Amino acid sequence: MDRVHSEDLYHVIFDNAIVAIGITDKEGNYSLVNKAWCDFTGYTEEEAIKLKVRDLTPDEDRDQNDEHFRMLMRGELPSLKRRRRYKRKDGSLFWAELYVSPIQGKDGGINGILGIFTNIDNEIRAQQSQNELTGYLEKLTEDLENAHSAMQKKNQELQSAYENLERLARHDSLTGLYNRRSLEEIIETEILRSTRTRRGFALAIADIDNFKHVNDTYGHDCGDEVLKLVSQIFLDQIRQTDTVGRWGGEEFLFVFPETSCEGALIVLERVKDTVKNTPLTYNDQVLHLGITIGFSHRDTDLSLEKMILEADQALYKGKHNGKNQVVCFQDVCTSGPEDEKEAL
Repeated sequence: MDRVHSEDLYHVIFDNAIVAIGITDKEGNYSLVNKAWCDFTGYTEEEAIKLKVRDLTPDEDRDQNDEHFRMLMRGELPSLKRRRRYKRKDGSLFWAELYVSPIQGKDGGINGILGIFTNIDNEIRAQQSQNELTGYLEKLTEDLENAHSAMQKKNQELQSAYENLERLARHDSLTGLYNRRSLEEIIETEILRSTRTRRGFALAIADIDNFKHVNDTYGHDCGDEVLKLVSQIFLDQIRQTDTVGRWGGEEFLFVFPETSCEGALIVLERVKDTVKNTPLTYNDQVLHLGITIGFSHRDTDLSLEKMILEADQALYKGKHNGKNQVVCFQDVCTSGPEDEKEAL
């Protein structure tokens, strides 16, 4: 193939290539472009040779592109492949995949730059849309997770508030023990249980000795400290199966399901002795406390009203006999006609 035919073939390939080809001089002025280049940029060949590479570069990208151009001209880069944006004649932008290499002259110097690029705008924008969609979905997922966490936290707070209200409704606010309403429900349940098992049941009422004197002498704040101290002692000394609550004022009620009279007595004596041996220090004053306990024990004919009345009568007997003691109603009733009459 002779030289003329070769040059004709090169021109045919150059003009019909589906990739854009642009050649610049040392200053970055376009000297030759092909048809694809014109189609992508919107400029004619005549317009192109009046342009510089900078004219097709968005303002915010010019510093980087200028630096790359200088490095190619100095021979610091043998070639360059990168994605960059081009500015069309109408001002719109598009993304291109650019391949750049220096053009060497016969003397070995660099006379210009050969740039070949393909339009990848649709690919880039599709990727950007995909990234935006992914980011949106990730943000949506994060928002949903945060909303779920917030809802869980709110539900936990509501559950905690409900449980707190439930606890307040069932417990005495000062001592933390069961209140009277809760005790009545517990007693009814345990009476039914003891009736089914045909085992003994005991119910006791404890009263703090000389409590009015404490309030009158040291004040109601001191009285509150006494109530809290003895309440903690009660909880510490009863068995796991037993229950204690505040019956009212300075009176407390114990429930001993499925137990013998002797078993209930052992626990109550331990409670009484612990209170006696646990002084309270209040405003540098040491207070020695005491409690009197009356209780009723039955194996049959278990009745809430009747057993409370019996425990209360036994308590009265203990107070009358000197306080700081445990009295069983059944023992009082079997101690003799005169004693029984006095107790009742």
